[in-house]
Amino acid sequence: MKNTKRLFNIHLSTYFLVLSFLLTGLIKNIILIYFIVIFHELGHIFIIKILGYKIVKVDIYPSGGLTTINKKINTKILHDLLIASFGIIFQIILYLIFYLLFKMSWIREGTYLLFQTYNTTILIFNLLPIIPLDGYQFLRCVCELIFPYKKAFLMSAIISIIFILFFITFNQIFPLNNYLIVTFLIYKMVTEFKNFKYQNYRFQLERALYNFKYHHIKNEKKPNLNLLKKDTYHFFKTNNTYISEKKLLEKKYLSLL
Repeated sequence: MKNTKRLFNIHLSTYFLVLSFLLTGLIKNIILIYFIVIFHELGHIFIIKILGYKIVKVDIYPSGGLTTINKKINTKILHDLLIASFGIIFQIILYLIFYLLFKMSWIREGTYLLFQTYNTTILIFNLLPIIPLDGYQFLRCVCELIFPYKKAFLMSAIISIIFILFFITFNQIFPLNNYLIVTFLIYKMVTEFKNFKYQNYRFQLERALYNFKYHHIKNEKKPNLNLLKKDTYHFFKTNNTYISEKKLLEKKYLSLL
């Protein structure tokens, strides 16, 4: 397992934000903010380790953290939902921890109220369905339950674009931190769109190379690999007979290897 220093990577822009808080004397504020951010990421790390996946790194940005894991795209949607949810769950647990600390007089009322403000703000922000936030990951999982993989991405990405436009519209007079947040979100959104073609190929190739456990079987009227759906094994009609997705994928990919 990676040691903590190698696992966590603090982005340069985060140092800039921390410095701006320190120069204005808001030391307690920045400590609380990043304590919440790291505790949120610990929620993701906790469930990722429980599910048996490998953590690549945890990046700390001005807008929060981003945990990268090594797992196949065709893993269970339930696992993706759990991973997306546990950061939020840990923040909810944090409400209880700080409440108990306040009731036991271990922290002052001002600190407790400041924590509530920051934790609520970060919680709501993370629930927004904007790439790459937890709200978007949850939305994409829901779309994948309903639509094929490619269509699920397009549906969730369109909703993400709509929400980031709303986010920008309602923050026309940006504080410094919001400039950094919007820049980060736009960068991640553009990167996600650029990488999706590769992700879609990887999604299909995984199904050709590995034997996953599928919960559903579906017959399709035409041999179109863009109809492939997570947790579902497909048969495609061709020449008045049905061919399995495995054979169709092997014909497309394995002949190139």
